[in-house]
Amino acid sequence: MKQKVEQKRCKTFPLEMEDALHKALKYKAIESDQTLHTYIIETLTAKVQEEPARYFASNRQATNSSERKK
Repeated sequence: MKQKVEQKRCKTFPLEMEDALHKALKYKAIESDQTLHTYIIETLTAKVQEEPARYFASNRQATNSSERKK
């Protein structure tokens, strides 16, 4: 019996940065023995986990709920 593999939804977007930042990130990735992509994703994930985000959708839903009560 085949098991269904759970796949996470992913988004892509272009990321513009100065050459100096790109070079610094590239060297950090090499030092960490990672690809630049993996290094950036892991760095962003760690930053987000430091302080949980207040998601826009949650705030919008709360605003819409309070407006309906009026």
